[in-house]
Amino acid sequence: MHQGSAGPTVLIAGAGCATGLDLAAMLAAKGASVIVLERSDARALALGRLDPARIETLTLDVFRPAACRRLGAIWAETPVDLLLHLQPLREPARPGAAVAAIPALTRALWPGLARGAGEVVILACASEADAAPETHAYDAALRALVPLMQAEAGGRARVNLLRARRAAARAAFRDVVAGWPGVAAPVGSVLDLGAGGAGD
Repeated sequence: MHQGSAGPTVLIAGAGCATGLDLAAMLAAKGASVIVLERSDARALALGRLDPARIETLTLDVFRPAACRRLGAIWAETPVDLLLHLQPLREPARPGAAVAAIPALTRALWPGLARGAGEVVILACASEADAAPETHAYDAALRALVPLMQAEAGGRARVNLLRARRAAARAAFRDVVAGWPGVAAPVGSVLDLGAGGAGD
């Protein structure tokens, strides 16, 4: 698991979306050891080919809490500096699965997050004013999840949610990650990002 690398260790859950490709490549270029978690073999292979020296792929369904717990048992106390949750972007039509799996994976990685920089960031598209009721409910659930996860984390990790309009999300998320790790992040916050760029 890239344990000999001098760079930070980043896990990207649900990485097989356009934003996942962007962020994996960017973080690898910044010197991070990137582990992408993706249930599709084909998409995982495509991610690994971006930078074989720095991107490691694990075929894992990050929407299944049991699979997340198994990963945590294997990962143990290997330090994790940044855990990116892209489940809301990877499968926007599976809100219940994402809301259950995001805390399950984070919880499974508590020991590693405590030994690393311990940043946990959920990326999601904000619901539009004319969106369906279930879309607004999903957005509200993700926002409610953050302070609850932070309370559970205590001092082991900093949990935040980044939201952006769908039309602006991909570029907005790239801009934020481009500044990592030099950007001071708040704790247990929901951050609404500005407009600009193409959608996911």
